[in-house]
Amino acid sequence: MTCLSPDIEARLEPATRLPSLPAVVSELLVLASNHDAPLTDFATLLSRDPALCLQLLRLANSPYYRRGSDPVICCEHAVTRLGIDGTLTALLGFTLVRDATRGPLADYWRRTLAAAHLIPAIAKVVNPRQPGELSTRALLREVGVLLLYSLNPNYFELIAKATTREQRLALEHQHLGFNRDQASTWLAQRWQLPPTLFVSHPIEQGGQQHGEWLDSICLELADELAGYCLDQDSDAIPAALYRFQRRINLEDDAQARLVDELAKRVETLPNLLASMLSPDNDIERLLVAGKQRLHGLTMSLAERLHHREDQLISLKRDNEALDERASTDALTGLANRAALEQRLEEMLEDAHARDKPLSVLFLDLDHFKPLNDRYGHRLGDIVLVNVAATLRDAIRDSDLAARYGGEEFVIALGNTPEPGALRVAQRLQQWLAEQPMAQVDQRPLYVSASIGIAQWQPGMDRIDAASLVEKADLQMYQAKQAGRARIS
Repeated sequence: MTCLSPDIEARLEPATRLPSLPAVVSELLVLASNHDAPLTDFATLLSRDPALCLQLLRLANSPYYRRGSDPVICCEHAVTRLGIDGTLTALLGFTLVRDATRGPLADYWRRTLAAAHLIPAIAKVVNPRQPGELSTRALLREVGVLLLYSLNPNYFELIAKATTREQRLALEHQHLGFNRDQASTWLAQRWQLPPTLFVSHPIEQGGQQHGEWLDSICLELADELAGYCLDQDSDAIPAALYRFQRRINLEDDAQARLVDELAKRVETLPNLLASMLSPDNDIERLLVAGKQRLHGLTMSLAERLHHREDQLISLKRDNEALDERASTDALTGLANRAALEQRLEEMLEDAHARDKPLSVLFLDLDHFKPLNDRYGHRLGDIVLVNVAATLRDAIRDSDLAARYGGEEFVIALGNTPEPGALRVAQRLQQWLAEQPMAQVDQRPLYVSASIGIAQWQPGMDRIDAASLVEKADLQMYQAKQAGRARIS
C-alpha cells in the first residue's frame, strides 16, 4: 500500500490520461478499421505502448469483465477477456502529445521498448511459465515516469542532473512530493490492478516467493541489457550475463541458449525502435481519425444497448416480479432507483452507527430535453451511457452511483464530509467540460450538469434515504435557478 496525501491524489487524478506513441496509435487505427483483424494483432501492438496497455488491463480487471475470475497482467489474456469491442473501447481513448519522439520522453520510450523486447528471450530460457506477463511487466516497470510527466511537463528537467535511479527517486520526491514508484502503486490501487504488476526491485529470495524473486531478477536483467544496447556498450553485456548466471545458478547449457536467444532479439531491436519512434506521424490527423472511429464504435454499442433494452422490456412484460427485483438500470448499468433507496438506507444506518458523515449528490443534466428533441433519443441515450461511465470513474468502490430517472443521477459518498463531496462534484463538472459525451456530425458534443449536495453529519437528527435525496434534489434546483452548470 502507498499513502499519498489527499492533495497529491487530487493532483494525480487528472494526470492519469497517459500519452501514447503516435506510431502505435497509427497502427491501432489501421487495425480498428479491419473487421477481420485477429485479437493477437492487438495484443502484439499493445505490448509496445505502456499507456494503452494500462487502459486495457484496467478495463479487463474491472468488476464487470472480471466477474470473479483471476486478475490478468498480460496483454494477450486481457484482449481475450474483453473481445474486440471491449478492446477498442479501452484503446480509442488514447492521448497524444507533441514532440513525443524527441527529447527525454523519447529516451523513456526507447528504454522501455528495449527492455520489453528483450525480456521474452530471458523468459524463454529461465522462466517459460509466464513470458507474456513478464513482457507486460517490463513494459510497465517505469510507467510512473509517464504519470509524473503528465502531471508536470517539466518533469524531465527536474531530474536532469540525476545519474542513478536512486537520485531520480530522491529528486522526484523533492520536487513533487512523491516518486515514480509511489505513483505506480497509487495507480494500481486506483484502477484495481494486480499489485504484482509494478514490482520494480528484486524481493528476497526463498520460500513460496521464489517465482516472484526470479521474475524480478529477469526484469532487472532486461532493463540492464536495454541500457547497454542503447548505449552501444556491447562489451558490458557478457559481464552482466555472467553475474545473472551466478545469481540464479543457471546451468551452462541454459546460459548458452540464453545468449543465443538474446542475440536474435538484439539484432531486431534497432528496426523496432526506428519504426516505433518515427517522427513522421501527423498528430492532428490521428486525433481526428481516432474520434471518427470512436464515434462509429459508440454508435455500434448504442445499437446493442437499444437491442438489450428492448429485450429487457419484453422480459418485463413476461415476468413483472423479476423486473421489480432487478437492481440495475438497463441503459446505463448503474444502480436503479429502487436499488439506490435500499443501498442508501444501509449506508445511512452505517453512518448513524459509526458517527461518520455521508454525502449525497443529485445531478441533473442541463438542457437535456432540447438535446433529445434536436438530435433524437438515440443520441440522448449515448450521452446518458457516457455520463454514467464518468460517474463510475469519479467514485470509490464503496460509494454508489445510480440513475434516478431520465437525465437525473444520484451519487452517495460514504464517510465523506462536505469538502470531499464538493471536490467530487467539481471533478465531475471539470470532466464534463473537458470530455465530449457524444459526437454529432464528427464534432464533439459536451453537456453540463447542475449538482445539489446534501449530507448527514454526526450530531444531526437521524434521517431516512428519501429525505436526504429530497434535500439534495432541492439544492440541485437552486443550482438550476442560479444559472445551471453550478453546484449548490
